[in-house]
Amino acid sequence: MTQRGSAPAIREVGAIVAVEERRRIVLHRASAASWGEEVADTLVDLVAPSGHELATRQGIDGGLAALDAMEQRLQAQLRGLRHERLAAFHQGIGDAVTKQTRTLVISQLAAIVVIAGLALGLR
Repeated sequence: MTQRGSAPAIREVGAIVAVEERRRIVLHRASAASWGEEVADTLVDLVAPSGHELATRQGIDGGLAALDAMEQRLQAQLRGLRHERLAAFHQGIGDAVTKQTRTLVISQLAAIVVIAGLALGLR
């Protein structure tokens, strides 16, 4: 714990200084009393909370690039899944048509045999 009049617990992060939250509040009140609310708000915005890492343009660009790469991978995976599902659907339709055709042919042959038997038996 720092004593009154001692140096505040701060750490520099680039051009912005990180300070504990209660010190940020004291800074805001003092600067608002001296310079007004707008200047106090701007000053406190420039002082980062202690323990927080500030975003940089390079960090944001890197994050966006990582998100773009992830999106590309996900789209490729979705395309692959779509093709797999479509192939499975086509295979299912082909199997169903084959089964239906086989059943129809067998029933037609059975009907022909029955009709031929009836025609020959009635003579």
